[in-house]
Amino acid sequence: MKEVQCLFLLPVVTAAVFFDLKQDRIPNWLIVCGLSVGWSIQIMESQILGIFLFLGGVGVPLILGSFLYYFRMMGAGDIKLLSVAGGFMGPEKVFVCILASLFTGGLLALILILRRRNLRERMDYFGHYVTEWIRTGKWRPYLTGKDKSGRMHFALAVLAAILLYAGGVY
Repeated sequence: MKEVQCLFLLPVVTAAVFFDLKQDRIPNWLIVCGLSVGWSIQIMESQILGIFLFLGGVGVPLILGSFLYYFRMMGAGDIKLLSVAGGFMGPEKVFVCILASLFTGGLLALILILRRRNLRERMDYFGHYVTEWIRTGKWRPYLTGKDKSGRMHFALAVLAAILLYAGGVY
């Protein structure tokens, strides 16, 4: 089962990374294709239970990612990509996939900060963000279109987590 999931999931996630890097977005047609294939695989492998595995797997990233999306710390495309992974994996494995994505994303962010040499700038930005929120009580998006030095392509972290899954790490 895992081999079939990975056989179809890896190309979808790899294509998402390509689009994310080239266009700064993951196209909805790719998400719909991934969800359709995940749905089909779950139904073929688990019949009626597959419906619930699919829906739970898609729902977990939507629910957990909504907080990060609300504060614009993660893009909608990244959450949808994790939902595609959940459609293939089911709710339990996608929860671990989300944790693995956050871990690998943290490593990627650290590498980018070291490469860009902007640790102090990022810490100041975060400190000002939290201070402003505490002082005013008003929410604003964490990243704006102007702040390019804080952006990273989280689809890479999702791909890394899927590769860890394919490799048997979880």
